[in-house]
Amino acid sequence: MAPEPATWLVSATPEQISVLRTEVTAYAQRVGIADGRLPDVRLAVSEAATNAVLHAYRDRDPGHIRVDAHVQDDGHLRIVVEDDGFGPLPRPDSPGLGLGLPTIASVADAVELSAGSAAGARLSMLFATGG
Repeated sequence: MAPEPATWLVSATPEQISVLRTEVTAYAQRVGIADGRLPDVRLAVSEAATNAVLHAYRDRDPGHIRVDAHVQDDGHLRIVVEDDGFGPLPRPDSPGLGLGLPTIASVADAVELSAGSAAGARLSMLFATGG
């Protein structure tokens, strides 16, 4: 029987990044992500949440970051980080170095960026469970 899915909904503020990082990493450990891959999950979630905080809500009050996690039938852990901000658009005035998505892609088994269900951006990441 597959583990129960998990969902987190937090304000898109810097303080919530560590909350998501800690909670999602603990979930990943419970569902069988190998200990050696837990830092990858931690880094990917941190980068995805940071992207939402820095980019999704510029010029307006922060909205929310929603994270859904579940183990798929093929045994991969899928983590989806979604916001209801501006969407996956380039930002020429970016306060970051533009390394978040390449970093996530380097540690996850697969990554997909798309428009969110209610505007905003949706970042889906896969991590193999087990060894």
